[in-house]
Amino acid sequence: MAETRTAREAATAGETPAPKRARDRIFEAADELFYRQGIRAVGVDAIAKEAGVAKISLYRAFPSKDDLIVAYLDDRNADYWQRWDRAFAKHEGDPRAQLRAMMEYLADRTTAPDYRGCPFTNDAVEFPEPNHPGRRVAEANKRELRRRMLLLAEALGAPDPKTLADGLVLLVEGAYAICQTLRGRDGPGHAIVWAAEALVEAQLGRGGATPGRS
Repeated sequence: MAETRTAREAATAGETPAPKRARDRIFEAADELFYRQGIRAVGVDAIAKEAGVAKISLYRAFPSKDDLIVAYLDDRNADYWQRWDRAFAKHEGDPRAQLRAMMEYLADRTTAPDYRGCPFTNDAVEFPEPNHPGRRVAEANKRELRRRMLLLAEALGAPDPKTLADGLVLLVEGAYAICQTLRGRDGPGHAIVWAAEALVEAQLGRGGATPGRS
């Protein structure tokens, strides 16, 4: 069986890499335009033009714009959890270090000059309709975030893991939101690392006290 060569291997060998399929060009164009300009603001004509294909080719690959939206969000969702898993794998068995690694990643990510917010949060704002297929992907991402935070809070030994988990979710969502207005490395996003530690200490460091409860 012939061995398939990657584009990187072909370039290293001085060969011309195979051209991208139309579907891949369409997806890459949509991914960039949706994230930078907003999903509702970008029409299929703009995506087809950016991809260098006829609109009929776009509809052959993606029967509707909603199909393209779901593909975009599904791909972003898979990448999000792969990054989470890689960060956690480096600190296997140490939930405190896992939490810090994730918050440090988010602090760096959300304060990057080119960061335009969480694609799932952005999608949920653009599509308030509960039955929109893109919104369902966004909501599933947030439910999974909450579930994982609960598992992490339980691993930390929090007396009230649900409250701690929800507090951490609120911190994450706050970092996503604030980057839309107070951008850049000087913004408040870096405080998420300290704030997460403070929430953990509120339960673990003071005998399990929960803010707002007597």
